Amino acid sequence: MFTRAFRFERAEGLADACELLREYGEAAKVIAGGQSLLPLINLGLVQPEVVIDISRVSAGTDLSAFGGYLTVGALVTHAKLASSALADEAQPLLGAAARQIGNARVRNRGTLGGSLAHSDPAAELPLVMMALGATYEVTNGRVTRTVKAEDFHLSILTTALEPDELVVSVQAPVLGPGWGWSFQEFSRRDGDFAIAASAALVRVADGLIVESRVAVGGVSARPVRLADVETSLTGATPAEIGDRLGPIQGLRPVTDAAASAGYRTHLCGVLVARALAEASKRSAEAA
Repeated sequence: MFTRAFRFERAEGLADACELLREYGEAAKVIAGGQSLLPLINLGLVQPEVVIDISRVSAGTDLSAFGGYLTVGALVTHAKLASSALADEAQPLLGAAARQIGNARVRNRGTLGGSLAHSDPAAELPLVMMALGATYEVTNGRVTRTVKAEDFHLSILTTALEPDELVVSVQAPVLGPGWGWSFQEFSRRDGDFAIAASAALVRVADGLIVESRVAVGGVSARPVRLADVETSLTGATPAEIGDRLGPIQGLRPVTDAAASAGYRTHLCGVLVARALAEASKRSAEAA
């Protein structure tokens, strides 16, 4: 595939990168780890005239926990998230999902912000953020705002980012006492994009499910939070999960070269049941 030459600009900070985005407009693309942008360029799906490199920006490479939230900088790599003791303690669902991403090369180069801004419906991290009810901090270098995950991921490779905005960080709720978690994914080979995946959080008290969060990805044009499933599980015992699930509604599954819509719907039901069962078990063991 022919790739035309492009201008390379290295930003010293996120504000500089945003200014460059305003200067060059639609002709510009941002690169950090390159694991989202470079495949698109190689496939000829995008042909930027300007590539803005933010890989050497010092801000956004740390994780911290405070006030009931885990804050993860946009330039934290998947590998760092996957190996972080702080993430495993505060919100282990994030590390579990990060360890499923691609291969070692992809995890070492790819960044959290890049994955979220790319918004592939089969990607692991947007799915987990949807399940967690996470919020994103985004900036245009002049004004900073927060966006809920459910409002950020709009469709395939489409987000609520304005043309001159970048993701700064993510705030995910810390997993409190009594919560169990699970991440389930099915792909043709290890490292491939998920044909379907599910992330679940469950809190069991006195033998009953009192709260749950569950979302699926790789099925529709964006990750989907299953509010109806969450409602149906309240007051059930973990043994009753299968009886309470029923057909999952509101998915709008897609058919492509990887799988049919019907197969994705079936997989979704299986993975949701597995995720809820494992999360419930972890919650009961933690009690």
